[in-house]
Amino acid sequence: MIKKIHILILLSILALGGCATGGFSPDVVSRDAAAKSQYVQSGVVVSVRNVTIEGDRDSGNLFGSILGAIVGSNIGGEDDETTREVGAVVGTAVGSVVGQNVGESLSRKAGVEIIIKLDTNEREISIVQEMPEDVDYSFRAGDKVRIVRSGGKARVVPYN
Repeated sequence: MIKKIHILILLSILALGGCATGGFSPDVVSRDAAAKSQYVQSGVVVSVRNVTIEGDRDSGNLFGSILGAIVGSNIGGEDDETTREVGAVVGTAVGSVVGQNVGESLSRKAGVEIIIKLDTNEREISIVQEMPEDVDYSFRAGDKVRIVRSGGKARVVPYN
């Protein structure tokens, strides 16, 4: 039984590691975008507002479900298999809900929504991205910026 628990915990950790993402930061480039040409547009910032980028609920759901099943299956004695099975089912459900909420709150990020008027056609676009704390720039209305697009994603960087 202990060996099964260790295997489940190891699989849970590996699954959580596979769910990690690079985020939506202007300084993070996805592995797929590296060494590929990217489409670049320029524009002027119209407005900037702080937003919260929602966290990932899926990884917490998986981990919470597995942990809840393990804890729930230990309810009751060794001879009371029915109680252990019911405990595992209830533990899975409760662990899933708790795991989703914990996972979402731990992976939630502060970000900014940047409205930009494009130089090419004067259309306005909105891009939401994470703003890392260690970067020396911030965006303000009137700033000239570049929008770098690759693989369906876009990021805003200073023009200079």
